[in-house]
Amino acid sequence: MPLVDHADLLAAAESVEPLPHTVARLATLVADPDSDIREITETVSLDVSLTADLLRRANSAALGHRSTITSVRDAVVRLGPSTLLSLTLASRIGGRMLQALPAYGLRPGALWERAVAASIAAEVIRSRARVQVPAEVSTAALLHDFGKVVLAQHFGKQILDSLALAAETDGTDVTETERVVFGVTHADIGGTVAEAWGLPLTIVDGIRDHHEVHEDLSAVSAAVGLACAMSYEITAPEDDPEEPESHATRRKVAPLLRILRLDPDEYHRIVATSRERYDELAERYAG
Repeated sequence: MPLVDHADLLAAAESVEPLPHTVARLATLVADPDSDIREITETVSLDVSLTADLLRRANSAALGHRSTITSVRDAVVRLGPSTLLSLTLASRIGGRMLQALPAYGLRPGALWERAVAASIAAEVIRSRARVQVPAEVSTAALLHDFGKVVLAQHFGKQILDSLALAAETDGTDVTETERVVFGVTHADIGGTVAEAWGLPLTIVDGIRDHHEVHEDLSAVSAAVGLACAMSYEITAPEDDPEEPESHATRRKVAPLLRILRLDPDEYHRIVATSRERYDELAERYAG
């Protein structure tokens, strides 16, 4: 029997501060293959804060362009809809993911670093998978571990320490221990938050199912799960010991590769490409 009130925890997830309406609308448009750049441009233009942020990012030296972008439409074209959505969400929720999470072995900033790494990996996976993977996969990957933030905010240090100790004592991965202690996992909580935010079902399922492995898994869920596994390798120094959670995640890689019709030897090539892009991004934004 779970040690906490299941309904109370889900209520906490649903009460997370909502996203601005324009962000949810933008997510819906990116997930709709029939939407066009005009609709996306109009949605962004209605939000003054989002417009200013978009133009700033589109003109960032980190993008390696010299010409100045002055219109929302040109900014959308330069960034691309999926990158635009990820950047928009990052500006709204990134700060919440900077805290340390000792129960998960995460120092301050590590959760956000892995979120960015997973988002980058998801985009590379999408470009190489031999099945159609929707554009919103990078956003689902960016948010895949947000449920950990909710758990950390909802529970005191004592319960979270008990979670880490239980996982270590039982020799199980933290996700399974969450199921026993809380009755749900951080993936379930993250999916509930995304649903409460009004994000598309593909993103909700991608977050909720990123630790699942079965034949009916969607391409988004498989890609997010694979990106999650890769995020450990992308962000960790090569001489760091492998963490228990990353080891458990890696065991699920082969079935995910099959769902996406990727050859096993492509795993390390995707990791290498993603790490290069991640390191380049980190270097350009350093300081």
